[in-house]
Amino acid sequence: MGLPEALTTLNGLKEKEIIQDYAIGGGWAVIYYSVPYLSYDLDIFVILKDEGDFHRIYDYFRSEGNKIEDVYIYIEEMPVQFLPNFISPLFREVVERAHEIIIEGVHSKIATIEHLIILALDTFRDKDKYRIRQLYERADPDLLDNLLDRYDNEDGKFRKRYKSVLAGT
Repeated sequence: MGLPEALTTLNGLKEKEIIQDYAIGGGWAVIYYSVPYLSYDLDIFVILKDEGDFHRIYDYFRSEGNKIEDVYIYIEEMPVQFLPNFISPLFREVVERAHEIIIEGVHSKIATIEHLIILALDTFRDKDKYRIRQLYERADPDLLDNLLDRYDNEDGKFRKRYKSVLAGT
């Protein structure tokens, strides 16, 4: 579906200072960690200066003639969803702590396994529960525990969800 080409375009957004930085998340990140999975879109966590920069992304791709449907901007026929840092401090951390990788010669960054688990605990759809079960054995338990401490709510929603997934319920 043109992943290297999409990443090349994203790197160009950094060079043009439309975005400050980015990291791959979602299904493509899960696939990268060798977990068999099918993903329709490319989830990109981005660091932006402000909300105006989020609109600049859409303006840029509109001016380039890219197809835009709902939240998706099509880059090389791949639907890309941008998830900006101002939505959540977790989104910023996903980018800041991401691992540098090379995919088919293209430099990029990818969310850590532990961040992918925390993100899946937040959205908690059936496919997220599957992702958690696939990823948890590869996670650093201390880092995951640290993220749970920092990002869980007062009711311990993430910890409860995590325990329920590991228990198979």
